[in-house]
Amino acid sequence: MSPADYLRELAYPLRSSGVLIAMTTFVLLSLIVVWGYYAVGVFSLFGIWLGLVTLVALIRYLMMIADARAQGLDVAPPGAEYFSLIGNLWTLWPALIVLSALFLAGEIESAGQPTLASVFMIVFAAVFPAMIAVLTLTHSPFESINPLAIARLIGKLGPNYLYAVMTGVLVVAAPEMLGRLPAWIVVLVTLYFVTAFFAVIGGLTRATNLVEEVGIPEAEEPGVEEVTTALLKKRTGVLNHAYGFASRGNRDNALNHIEQWIEREDPEPAAARQWFFERMLDWEETDHALFFAQRYLSWLLAHGEQVRAVKLILRGQIVNPRFRPKTEDMEAAIEAAQACRNPELADALRRL
Repeated sequence: MSPADYLRELAYPLRSSGVLIAMTTFVLLSLIVVWGYYAVGVFSLFGIWLGLVTLVALIRYLMMIADARAQGLDVAPPGAEYFSLIGNLWTLWPALIVLSALFLAGEIESAGQPTLASVFMIVFAAVFPAMIAVLTLTHSPFESINPLAIARLIGKLGPNYLYAVMTGVLVVAAPEMLGRLPAWIVVLVTLYFVTAFFAVIGGLTRATNLVEEVGIPEAEEPGVEEVTTALLKKRTGVLNHAYGFASRGNRDNALNHIEQWIEREDPEPAAARQWFFERMLDWEETDHALFFAQRYLSWLLAHGEQVRAVKLILRGQIVNPRFRPKTEDMEAAIEAAQACRNPELADALRRL
C-alpha cells in the first residue's frame, strides 16, 4: 500500500456518503444516551437498551466496512437488521476481544503488576489490527486469535502493517487531544478515526491480495469495464421489469423472470446472479434480494462453488440474521461451511 492509498482509506469516511450518514446517526444515538444519563442522573432501562443496540450496530457496521474495503466496495448505511441483538458472532467478535483484553489487563494490575499490564495492552494494541484483518478474511473468530494466522498475516503485510498501527494510535489519541471540546465533537472525531481504522485494515488486505490467498473470492459484481454496454443495458432492463413485478407483490414472477433470462441469454450466469443480487439489495424491500439469494445459493451448491456459497450465506445473514438456505440445500450448505473451515457457520446452520 502506497502512502497515497493509505490516505485514501484514511479519508474513506469522508468519501462515502453512506458512511457519513451512518456516522451522523451513531453520533446522534450516542448523544441521546449520554443526554438521558445526565438529564435523569441514572441510566434508565431504555437508555441501557438504546446504548447496547447502538454499540452492537456500530461494531457490525465497522466489520462490514473492513469487509467491503477488502473487496474495494462501498458500504451502504446500516439497516434495521444491524441493531438486532441476535446475529452472527463474527461481526461482534472485535468487542469480545477488546473486553477480554481489558479484563486480563485489569486482573494483571490487581495482582500488583501494573507495568506488566501496560506491556500487555501495548502488545495487544499492536496485534489487534491483525486480528481484525484475519477476521475480515476468514469470518472465523477462532482464526482471528490463532497466533500462527496473526503472525502469517503480519509477515505478508510487512512494513505496510504500520499503517494500521498508526491509525490505531490516532483512535486512542483523538479523545485525549479533544477532551475539553463539546462532547459531540469528541464523539464525532473519535468515531471518524475508528471508522477509518477499519477502512485502512480492509484496504491493506485488498492491496496485498490477501483475499485471494485465503480462498475467499472478491465480490463478483462486474464493473462497466467487465460488462459490455449492451449486456449491462439488458440486465438493467430485466432488473427493472422484475422490480415492476415485485413492487406489485408478485415476488415469484420477479425472481422467475430474472432466472429465466439468465439461463436463456446471459453469457456469464455466475457473474449475472451476483450482479442481480447486489442490485436487488438496493431495493427498498431487501427480502426480495434474500429470496433470490436462496435460489442463487442453490445454483452455487449444485455447481460445487462452496466458497462462494459460504460467502453468500454470510452476506445474507448480515442483511438479515434470519436468512437461511432452502431446506433441501441445508446439508450441502453445512458441508460447504465445514469445507471452508467455518465451524461456527456450520453449527449455526445446524441449529436453524
